[in-house]
Amino acid sequence: MESVSPIVAQLHKALTDELRSRQVLDPGSADDPIQAARSNLDEEIKAAELAFRAYEAHSSREIEALRRRRNQLAPVLRLPNETLSSTLLFAVRGFEKYTAGIQCLFTIASVCRAWRDVALGCPSLWARLERVPLPLFSLLLARSKQAPLDIIFDQKFALPLEENELSEYIALISQHAHQWRTLIFRYPVFDEIMLSLLSSAPHLEVLVLDGGPPFYAQAIDSSTLFPHSFVDHTPSLRELTLRAIFIPFTHPIYSNLVKMELDHIEYVKPGSLREFFQALEASPLLEELALGFLLFSFPSVAGPSSPVSLPRLQTLKLLFLKPSWAPTYFLSHLSIPPSAYLELAGDTELGSDLSTILPPYPNTHYNLPNLSSITTLVIQVQAVAYAMSGSSRDKDLFVFELSADPLEELAAMISNLGRVFPMPLLDSVAFGYFHLDSDQANLELAAVCRDFFDRHPTIKILACKDCHESVLEILSTTTPSLICPRLQHLTVERGALSPQRLIEIVELRAKPRKTTPGNAEAENGGGSDSVDDERLSQVVIVSCPQFTEAHISTLRERVQTEYKERDFLGSDEYESE
Repeated sequence: MESVSPIVAQLHKALTDELRSRQVLDPGSADDPIQAARSNLDEEIKAAELAFRAYEAHSSREIEALRRRRNQLAPVLRLPNETLSSTLLFAVRGFEKYTAGIQCLFTIASVCRAWRDVALGCPSLWARLERVPLPLFSLLLARSKQAPLDIIFDQKFALPLEENELSEYIALISQHAHQWRTLIFRYPVFDEIMLSLLSSAPHLEVLVLDGGPPFYAQAIDSSTLFPHSFVDHTPSLRELTLRAIFIPFTHPIYSNLVKMELDHIEYVKPGSLREFFQALEASPLLEELALGFLLFSFPSVAGPSSPVSLPRLQTLKLLFLKPSWAPTYFLSHLSIPPSAYLELAGDTELGSDLSTILPPYPNTHYNLPNLSSITTLVIQVQAVAYAMSGSSRDKDLFVFELSADPLEELAAMISNLGRVFPMPLLDSVAFGYFHLDSDQANLELAAVCRDFFDRHPTIKILACKDCHESVLEILSTTTPSLICPRLQHLTVERGALSPQRLIEIVELRAKPRKTTPGNAEAENGGGSDSVDDERLSQVVIVSCPQFTEAHISTLRERVQTEYKERDFLGSDEYESE
């Protein structure tokens, strides 16, 4: 800095001299030398202060300009505007809360002039519209320009808008119906928004009309609220959700859909079912179909002459359809691909007899081919219901959740499995809470489970959680034959099975299997690998305090054994060998 000081002094002197030359001297102080000296020093001080402020202002401007030039060379500002706008769009839409995303958007637009220009030049950044104060709503709508609009009015759990305030929002968005891409209305009084649904929406792709709240609102097919919505013109629509809102199935809105969801609607006209299946035929590319809480107030009617094929369907949900014939009706008249996921839920009217719900075999094979692809089956008993799920090696295939009394209907449900729909590939089974009140009921349940295992000799993995010991003890019997002869992995969790009985099961199943007379190659050693594969090789014990270290050691002498305890905090500790 020593070498800089003379330069600074010269610059300072030149600047102060220039400023003092512009100052007007006070003639009144010339008579008093001391006063003149003081005035002269005051002028020098003032000039020095002015010089400092002038240099400071100039330096600030120079530094700001240099920083701006430096920022312009930053990698993020050298990105093409298209890349930057896509990045900003991703950032804004990453917020779960809409208002947080809007706040982020305005923050982005104030970072620098370049970012503001990019933000204002990207209308899609502003094209998602939800309930915000009307001035802000108008600003966002203006900045969206001609971009496709995603409009979401979710009043289901929010305070309702005043009627005059709602009409102002409706008036704004109605002028842009040609830009709608997504329109989601969750609003309890749809009379107030009818005007917004009377315009053509040629670019609308997603439509959700929800007249909630759930379990209270119910539409009826005799309603004429939406006879000709959107002037019967929504050629781009692909996803449709109607909840407590009825639109006639003859409306072209049901054509060419990939997703359809209908909830809380009552159908009193028998012709509604025929029209519904015609609507499905108009959407052969349908990928998701969800029907929930639908009520058909008429006896079952004849269905289509042949099942309606939905070759691209990925998900089929039938939830709480009434009366009890409704789920069977839909399953019997739909044909879905083997990879489709089926979800079925119902109340006690359905009972535990799966044969009254699913199409009769062998029709099940043609209508619901996914059921025959099951490799893993899980059944859990609850207080007033049971849940059953099945999956293949790479995806979930079905979930059934049916209200039932386990004391009366669990055994019947197990007995039906494998009869109503075959599971030739089944190799993994998990039972949960197979524990009834009486010993006799548990013995009957064990007999039914044995019959189920006899019909599925392909099972290699078995897990039992909180199951009665009689269900597990059947694994130690060989009369009339050994069940699950290919069992390799066994898990017992929170069960009352005695340690000695589990040791007997392990001793019985850890031995090499005897080969059949026709399998000479295996007897000569060529098939030794396949013989070893059919031995019980692993046992997992979870939360069974009756097992001591001595019991675990005995088991480990025969098979690989894992012992797992859960403490009162729910943490897991493993001991394995």
